Amino acid sequence: MRALLLVLLLAAPAAADPGLFVKQVPDLDTFRFDRDAYELLLEDAVGQAPEGTHTVRLVAAGPDGILRDLESYLPDFGPPPVKEQHEAFAGPAADAPGLSTGALSGRAVYLSQCHGFKYYESLGRFSTQRGNLFDTVEDFHNPEGANAFLTAYLENAGAGVYTVRERDMNPAMVIIDNGDSGYSESGSGFVNGPAGFADASPWLNGEDPFNEGTTRRFPADGGAVATWIPAVPEDGLYAVYVSWDSDPQGAPDAHYRLTHPGGVIDRHFDQTRHGSTWQYVETLWLPGGTSGLTVELIGDSTPNTFVTADAVRVGGGVGDVHRVGDLSGANRWEESANLYIQWNGAPTSIYDPGNSGNGSDVGVRSRWAAWEHPSSEDAVYLSWHSNAGGGTGTVTLIYDGDSGTATPGSSDFATILQDEIVSSIRARWDSGWSDRGVYGGGFGELNPVNNSEMPAALVELGFHDHAGDTALLKEPRFRQDAARAMMRGVVRYFAERDGVTPTYLPEPPTHLVVRNVSGALVASWSSPPSGAPLGDPATGYRVYTSDDGRSWDNGTDVSGTSHTLSAGPGELVFVRVAATNAGGISFPTETLGARRADGGAIPVLIVDSYDRLQASQLPWHDAGGSIGLVRRMTLARMNAFDSTVPHATAVDALGWPFDSASDEAVLDLVLGDWDAVLWAAGEESTTDETFSTDQRTQVEDYVNAGGALFVSGSEVLWDMDAQGTADDLAFAIDILGAEMGADDSGTTAVDGVGLLAGLSLDFDLADAWYDVDFPDVLDTSRTVIAQYVGGGVAAALGDGVAMFGFPFETIVDEGVRDEVMARVLGDLVPGFVPGGDDDDATADDDDVTADDDDVTADDDDVTSDDDDVTSDDDDVVDDDDVSDDDDVTTDDDDAVPGLVQAERHSVLADSSGDGCSDGCESDCSMGGGTTGLLVLLPLIGMRRRR
Repeated sequence: MRALLLVLLLAAPAAADPGLFVKQVPDLDTFRFDRDAYELLLEDAVGQAPEGTHTVRLVAAGPDGILRDLESYLPDFGPPPVKEQHEAFAGPAADAPGLSTGALSGRAVYLSQCHGFKYYESLGRFSTQRGNLFDTVEDFHNPEGANAFLTAYLENAGAGVYTVRERDMNPAMVIIDNGDSGYSESGSGFVNGPAGFADASPWLNGEDPFNEGTTRRFPADGGAVATWIPAVPEDGLYAVYVSWDSDPQGAPDAHYRLTHPGGVIDRHFDQTRHGSTWQYVETLWLPGGTSGLTVELIGDSTPNTFVTADAVRVGGGVGDVHRVGDLSGANRWEESANLYIQWNGAPTSIYDPGNSGNGSDVGVRSRWAAWEHPSSEDAVYLSWHSNAGGGTGTVTLIYDGDSGTATPGSSDFATILQDEIVSSIRARWDSGWSDRGVYGGGFGELNPVNNSEMPAALVELGFHDHAGDTALLKEPRFRQDAARAMMRGVVRYFAERDGVTPTYLPEPPTHLVVRNVSGALVASWSSPPSGAPLGDPATGYRVYTSDDGRSWDNGTDVSGTSHTLSAGPGELVFVRVAATNAGGISFPTETLGARRADGGAIPVLIVDSYDRLQASQLPWHDAGGSIGLVRRMTLARMNAFDSTVPHATAVDALGWPFDSASDEAVLDLVLGDWDAVLWAAGEESTTDETFSTDQRTQVEDYVNAGGALFVSGSEVLWDMDAQGTADDLAFAIDILGAEMGADDSGTTAVDGVGLLAGLSLDFDLADAWYDVDFPDVLDTSRTVIAQYVGGGVAAALGDGVAMFGFPFETIVDEGVRDEVMARVLGDLVPGFVPGGDDDDATADDDDVTADDDDVTADDDDVTSDDDDVTSDDDDVVDDDDVSDDDDVTTDDDDAVPGLVQAERHSVLADSSGDGCSDGCESDCSMGGGTTGLLVLLPLIGMRRRR
């Protein structure tokens, strides 16, 4: 009937709906009844559709010459099977992964992170589903954003998040199964359970990892404990997963306990659902070996039920699922959904419904969501993509095709998502951003035949074949803003559906200071900004502490904006703070540390000035094959907002007490209260500023009054000299004691001389804190204390100031870091004895008061320089993509550039078709690309700016 209606519409175009865009496929054989090829053509048509379109159709002539909807030629796989054919056992809803309850508590989001490596029979190998355009690939930049930001936002709002692809981007992995050497049992009542996971990789098509092994069961309330102790491959951040077999008599509140270096985390999961798959629990920093993590399943849950022990997984791993006798060789998170869905325990009817031996990767995403979704769970399906076809802007898609209309609620869901995303982009990035609206079409990922159980929408965030759109798509902060907007859309959809006022989780606090005050350590901060498109105001805060700045406790809830830490004399404590409200919990602040004094003066203040997170910091990665070099968003190699941790541990190693502050809070402090200020600039550059005008004046006055200064960073002289004003240059010469001798040292090897003689200060190796792109070479008349191997001054000392052209924290050898700090501070603050006379101790009550939760520097009254008041640098587009740093507003972190331009790139007309307008490789079965597409190719040897 729908196909006949389309024929009539085509026969009488004047009477047709003007919002219907129909594109004819000239040769039906070009897609060969392939669902993935059809989706590419349909997405291309969406990009070509004019504004005002609400429905997109593809048509092709059949053997009889009659035009019909192309979707009608596709095979019908039927609805997915039911995974768990029983109602959920009465009890609490599944515990939301993460630490938060909020607006989405009791709700689930099935999240699709778009495309990935899949096997192409036409190529005879694995390939990404989209090609390299403007140094990025849709298969990478969208899942990077979803994994880094959207999953966390949704979980911080209380949702349970179930991803169709691996979410952990760490390729290291270890699995401990019941029966393995790292597994043990204590107590009584253990019996063998149904089939479970067994690590028998690599996996052939049709094999189910969760049907190859065994499980163990025991009474949920008998006090028995199953224990897993994994041998973590190496230090790093890891996602932790557990698995069980679900059953109507399973415990609705199975108790898992994770003991890690930061403390103990207790989670409760409903074992009547989500069985025989990997259940995400938490992401933790873990040391290598067996001492970092213990997972326990504890028998203290609902009586007359049982709990099932299966496997524990740590890390994401590398793909080990075969297709046509081949492995992708990619990290698991980079692979397509149909591979992960098999690894996640689904049957072939889900990931290979056509029994091709390879499987599709479009409809299977939502088929898995329907199969995994228990009937009593309140859920939505959300897919994050980018578009192609020559357009620009954002469009959100719902189903409207040969199988009928979208699942009820989808149109409202999509409309709300579109509104939130476009509003956010216009407010924070580009006021003229194109709102392409909501389109309907025969999209397999949204087809109710595959998933009729929940509202479903697919966001095409921007066009990855448009230079301006792609410049933003690569921006980490743009992806974060998009993720926040999607989270707001999910919250708003459920609230409006239920007739309640939505509450959005808050933004992170600002102006963090950790300081010795009246014999105690006190953390203080300011309330975060609020209001759309950001979060709602904070109503409370959670203060997290750590011994090492990487492993965190569960936090302490406080009502005010200061908190006295539990720390004994001589104890080092790291702190970060999140804001809370009824909507959930924010991301945390940067990490700061302090060592409590054991009497005497507080000689050192460490200032965290490294706030930058921009596309120009994206590491280069050679993806091989026809993809080549691309920019990847690996946040830990860019800025993990913990760069002062090595400074803190090095000062602590001296036995010196110290305080710390974010650079936003510095203007509220009196620098003369400390003998030395360590200014950790990292890769802070022109857009975020290494020193704002007011900070420059403050530091200049401090140094001229006799204060000691230790500055390190790889962009300081680029900012103050090469791109600075006359006043900036005067500050660099007179205070920092150096001009920029060269923009890039060309090496990360550094030898100490003079004061630092005998030390190798090599930095920026694979296991360092982050990559350093352009270490500054100093031109100085002061005493040289370090030189780059091959020539050039790396560090100088004189007039009470030490200046390093690279970040101190990136010195790889911890022992060398400690020795460098000892020698430099010994020169800058000679004769200091910890615990000595208190002549210099200055815990000035004007700056921070000792009263615990009730005393704050009210954020409403803090207005000293835009760098210090607003929401970080979220809104500033990477200098790599703007015209020149001299033209970028640098005092105002909220400045929103309205136009994105390409800088220092060659603009070449791609007449070869290799760009492929539909995003696939030029030699893929879907055909060639768009002739004349403008492609920005990097000049690898040329400076990218920041």
